[in-house]
Amino acid sequence: MRMVYTGVDEEDFIDARQRLLVELEAWSQMRQRTIDPVVAGAVLDYRFERDGLLGRWTREILRGALLTWFPRKVVLLDPHSSTVLTTVEALLDFFEDADLYDDRSEPPAVLRSFLRGIVDEFDEAMKEPENFGLAKFWAVAMAEHGVDPLDELGAQEFIDRVQQGEVEVDQDLLHDIAYRHYEGDPEVEPLEPAPVFALMPEDELVMEAGGLPILRRLRRFTGWVGDGRELAAKGRLAEHDARDLAARLAEPDPAGLVSLAKTAGLVRVLKGRLVRVKRAEPLLDNPLKLWRAAVPHVLDTGDGRVRYRLPERHLAYELLESLKADNDCATIPMLVDILDDTADLAWRDADAAPVLRVLDQLAEYGLVEVFPATEEYYEDLVDFAGVLSVEEIPEEERQVVRIRPLGAQAIYEARQQAGVPTLTLEDLATETAEVFFARVAPLSPDALEKGVRLWLAARGQPQAVAELTELARRTDDFEHRMLAFQLLAEYGEQGVEAIAGLREHSAAGPAALSWLLDAGFIDESQVSGRERTYTMVDVLAAGIRSAGRKKAMEEFATQPRPAQLLFLADATICGHPRTREVLESMVLAHPDRMVSNAARKALDWLHEPDD
Repeated sequence: MRMVYTGVDEEDFIDARQRLLVELEAWSQMRQRTIDPVVAGAVLDYRFERDGLLGRWTREILRGALLTWFPRKVVLLDPHSSTVLTTVEALLDFFEDADLYDDRSEPPAVLRSFLRGIVDEFDEAMKEPENFGLAKFWAVAMAEHGVDPLDELGAQEFIDRVQQGEVEVDQDLLHDIAYRHYEGDPEVEPLEPAPVFALMPEDELVMEAGGLPILRRLRRFTGWVGDGRELAAKGRLAEHDARDLAARLAEPDPAGLVSLAKTAGLVRVLKGRLVRVKRAEPLLDNPLKLWRAAVPHVLDTGDGRVRYRLPERHLAYELLESLKADNDCATIPMLVDILDDTADLAWRDADAAPVLRVLDQLAEYGLVEVFPATEEYYEDLVDFAGVLSVEEIPEEERQVVRIRPLGAQAIYEARQQAGVPTLTLEDLATETAEVFFARVAPLSPDALEKGVRLWLAARGQPQAVAELTELARRTDDFEHRMLAFQLLAEYGEQGVEAIAGLREHSAAGPAALSWLLDAGFIDESQVSGRERTYTMVDVLAAGIRSAGRKKAMEEFATQPRPAQLLFLADATICGHPRTREVLESMVLAHPDRMVSNAARKALDWLHEPDD
C-alpha cells in the first residue's frame, strides 16, 4: 500500500486512510487487539497534515501528535490514555506486521516504550483546557451544555447565547486560545510541503545569464556613465544626458535603467553626480553575479536592498512561488487567481494587467518564459477564466508561463535566505524510494531523469535493487510500481530477475508480468486473463487519479466495445482493491451508455466489505 501522501489532494489521502483503517480493523480482530477507529483515523490525519509520511514514526513525531496535536484538536468521548495510547500502539504494531514502516522510523520497541512512558503526561495534556484549540474549546463547551457541535444551527445558537451573556464560558481562557489561533499555531497547523528544485549547474546558469539583453544594457550603461554624470534636481539625469542615453544606447527607459544600475550596486550618487562603484566593476565580467545583483530590482528576494515598488516586486515573488507549486508551469488565468489571495497588494480585482506586466519584467530577467497556450492547456484556461470556451478569453491571456532555470535559482535562493524549507534533487537522493518517487515523479521529465541518476548514484546496486523491489511489492500505486520496474531494469540481469521474482506476488505479480511481456522477456501465451484484467484495473485507477474520470474513461472507450464489456465481466473477480473505484468511474463518466450500464451491473456483483 502506498504510504507517502506528501502534497496530494485530500481526497486521495481520505481514500488511503479508509483502506488502512479497514485493514487495521481486520488485523485487530485477528490479533485480538482493541482499537478505536476514531483515534487511529486522527493519528493518520496528523501525519497527513504534517508531511504526508504515514509510515514514518519517531518519538518526536509521537510527542507532537499526542501531547500537542491531540489536546489541541481531537475531541473524544473517552480521551483517557488507556484507549488512545493502546490504539496508537496497535496501529504501530499493524504497520510493523504489514511491512508498512518507513525505513527512517525508529525501532518499534523504542516507540512502544515511549508510549508507555507518557501515560500521565498525555492524560494531563488532554484534560487541561489551556491546551485546547479554538474549535475544540467550543466543541467541549457545547457538549458540556448538551449541544451537539455537529448541529450547525444549534452550535450557532449556543455561540449567540454566549455572546449575549446567557451562557457563561471562561472568557479569559477563550481570549488566550483565540489569540493563539489567530496568531498561528505552527505546531498543529497543516504544513505545506517544501517544493523540490531541480537546479541547473552553475556553469550552465552562467551561460543562461550571459545571453540576457538586460545585462548587456547594464554593461553599456556603466560604460556610458564613465567618469561620472551631473545630476539634476531630485537625483535625476540632466535632460541632455537623458536624451544622449536614449539616443546613443537606444534606451527606451533611461530613468528605469539608472534605478536598476543603482539596485545592482554598479553606480551611486556622490556629491550630486552619478558615479561608478569601483568595487562592483568585477560584476561586469561575471554574468551570473551581475544577474544576482540585478534581480532584486524586479523580485522581492527578501534581502532588504530595495524599498520601493514593493507591490509589484512582491507580486513577482508570489507568481514565481505559484508557478513552482504548480510544477513550474501555469496558465495566465490561474496566475491571476493569486491576486485574490494576496491581501497586501493594492489591486485585488482579478485583473490580468498587473500579472502580464510583471511577467514581462520577469521574462526580461530570464526568470520565466511566456508562450501561446496549445490545446493541452485549454481545459485549464477555461476552468480558471470561468468561461465556456477558449475564444472568450482575451488573446493576451491565452498564454502559458514556465519557470526558467534562472527563475528556479532565484526563488530557491530567496527561500534559503528567508529560512523557508526547501528541497533539491540532491536532498531527495538520500530519501527512501517511495518518498523520492512521490516528490520527483510529478516534476518535468528532465528533472525526473536527473533525480533518478542522483538517487541511484547515492546507493550501491544491491541496496537500490532491494529498495526498489520492496517498494514494487508493497505499493498499490501503479505509477510508482512501474517506475520501480523501470529503474530495476537499468541494472540489467539482476534487475530483471528481481522483477521476475515478483511474478507470483498477489498484488505486484500482474504488473510485473505485464512489464516482462512488454519488454519481451516472456511470451504472450504466459499471461493469464486474470493478470491482464488486474493490470488494466491498475492502469485505469492510475489514470483516474492523474487525469480525472472523464479523460481516463474517454481513453478506455477507444477500445472495441466487446473488449470493454469482457473486461467488466472479468474485473469483478480479478481481486484488485480499486476495482470498485474504477467501476464507479465508468458508471459516472463513460461516454457509452451500454458500457456504463454494464459497469453498474458489475458493481452489483462485487462483494461489499460490510455485508
